[in-house]
Amino acid sequence: MTNWAQVAALPLRLLSPQMRNRRLMDECFAAEGTTVVPAIETDTVAGLYAHLGAGQWSSVISHAWLHMFGVPDSMRVVPMAYPAPGPNVGLAVADRSSESPMAKALLVLARRIPVRTALDELVDGHFGQHPYRPA
Repeated sequence: MTNWAQVAALPLRLLSPQMRNRRLMDECFAAEGTTVVPAIETDTVAGLYAHLGAGQWSSVISHAWLHMFGVPDSMRVVPMAYPAPGPNVGLAVADRSSESPMAKALLVLARRIPVRTALDELVDGHFGQHPYRPA
């Protein structure tokens, strides 16, 4: 696994500091006593990918984006060490006696679709055994 200090030394293209995922990354860099100065910043993941195919840049993204964008031919995926637990993500629905049809449908899908399993299987394809899941 790669640590955050090693990544900080690379020629990076990262999300801009206003983006939530970038702020989470900056916390990880700080936890290892380093800061990052990316060569290029953008406010979209699509913008990150636009330069990655050239092979001269590196980036840090959530493994969830691999499902949508894949890995450019000239790139490889490297697992990162996590110095602190990541944020929990949840679905919040208004507490009403009659849920809207849209909220009901979303809750049914959220309970039925194994998103975490699908993302873990995607990462397994890049790393073999998922590095953050016990064997």
